[in-house]
Amino acid sequence: MRKLVIRGTVTAVLLGWLFSQVEVASIEKVFAQTRPLWLALAVALNLVSVVLLIWRWRVLLRGMGITRSFAHLTRVTFISTFFSMFLPSSIGGDIMKMALLVPDTDQREAAISSVFIDRMVGMAVTILTGILAILFLPVVWGDQAVMGTLALATLLFALGVVALFSRTLFRWVTHLAPGFLWRRFGASILKAHRSIIELRERPHFLLAAGLISLLRQVAVCLSVFYAGRAFGIAAGPVAYFAMIPIALAITVLPVTINGLGLQDHAMVLLLATVGMTSAEALSLSIFLHVMRNLVGLAGGLWFAVGRQRGPAVDLHVVAGGGTAHENDHLQPVR
Repeated sequence: MRKLVIRGTVTAVLLGWLFSQVEVASIEKVFAQTRPLWLALAVALNLVSVVLLIWRWRVLLRGMGITRSFAHLTRVTFISTFFSMFLPSSIGGDIMKMALLVPDTDQREAAISSVFIDRMVGMAVTILTGILAILFLPVVWGDQAVMGTLALATLLFALGVVALFSRTLFRWVTHLAPGFLWRRFGASILKAHRSIIELRERPHFLLAAGLISLLRQVAVCLSVFYAGRAFGIAAGPVAYFAMIPIALAITVLPVTINGLGLQDHAMVLLLATVGMTSAEALSLSIFLHVMRNLVGLAGGLWFAVGRQRGPAVDLHVVAGGGTAHENDHLQPVR
């Protein structure tokens, strides 16, 4: 509860500071010149990016020996997006993905690992897209804030990937975990990591997921680009491919609720380097918030209907609790 209050406070402070610097009237002016056809194309591409997100996760699940229908994973994704509206960054939605998928399979650790790998693949392609696009955008090469942020994100992510796929380094990292935490979740963490190592032996699934993620990144960047066209923003597509991935990567940090404030500040600061005004950048950020929350609201309705037809989701299962029967074969390290 304390963490939620802190994140809520940080979110409010960031939004308050942001709107104290940007006049609401200037944002309204941007929206007033909206061209419906361009906006419709932006919305369509954003929905395509959601479809690609679900497809990527399905491919990774298959690589771990779990087969689920596209419709089932769509339901899980939409509902998890709903819960991420009230949780820190998009990571909260990942927890709900695990909670919704785990009770439906006897391969709990693989199901949990698939969400981590899905996030990792997505982040890898996101960072790579930003790096490649920046190579074609010399106007920002001298911007220390942009280049430093990208370099730091790349370094931290690379270290995380190495730790995840290396048995030796992973075990070394686990020694840094508090004893009580390891005693409670150690066995589950090791089993989940084993399923990740097994996926390493099936590189074609990782390659397929990477290609799908690249298509998704193109869809996201083009979606925001066409939203910019709808709002009368003159920036070219390369600017979007360079800055939007970095902004979205920053939004993953669990410091605000659903990325509110954090995404907006990132968009304003980064897009300013390509000549975009604060009002224009904030308008694009609002577009992304609206699209994400529309999916979340649809997921909320889906979840409400599901609760009337079946049992509620048990988050304790994901945390290593499960039912008494499920835990007969999965006792934590003592």
